[in-house]
Amino acid sequence: MHALDTGLVPQRTHMQVTTSLETLLGLSGAPAAEMEFSLPISAKAVERLACDCSITRIVLDSDSMVIDVGRAKRKISGPTYKALKVRDQGCVWPGCDRPATWTSGHHLVHWVRGGPTNLPNLALLCYRHHWMVHEGEWQIVRSNDGEILIVPPTMTFGPPPRGPD
Repeated sequence: MHALDTGLVPQRTHMQVTTSLETLLGLSGAPAAEMEFSLPISAKAVERLACDCSITRIVLDSDSMVIDVGRAKRKISGPTYKALKVRDQGCVWPGCDRPATWTSGHHLVHWVRGGPTNLPNLALLCYRHHWMVHEGEWQIVRSNDGEILIVPPTMTFGPPPRGPD
């Protein structure tokens, strides 16, 4: 029996990423995040990992003493996640054939930037394409008629052109 048939949402791997709010927001000059048994990771990697996950807020004081632990919150609820898998049926990247079981939910406008967790703002992406969006600087948008559009990263070569002297 498939997980979708049982009404259960598959359990994702648990990992701990320690980051500041500034890093999560991708602010310039923010420190790298830390992941257990890993080298420091970039703000873009944190954004990708936080795209469809459970978040537990732990607040530390200036001496690194825990002063508050919030409850874990799943960003995409079970019913929304099931509807997303039924609608998209797999990775929405044009030409990708990865099935829904090999994907994760992606916020087109990331929740940390105010994007809602509703079907119009969600899409399924396989690991490769999720990485390309968050860390490869590709963009994915949904047109007004619901079509998925992919925008490659902007590349520039050489110094910027000079203005008039």
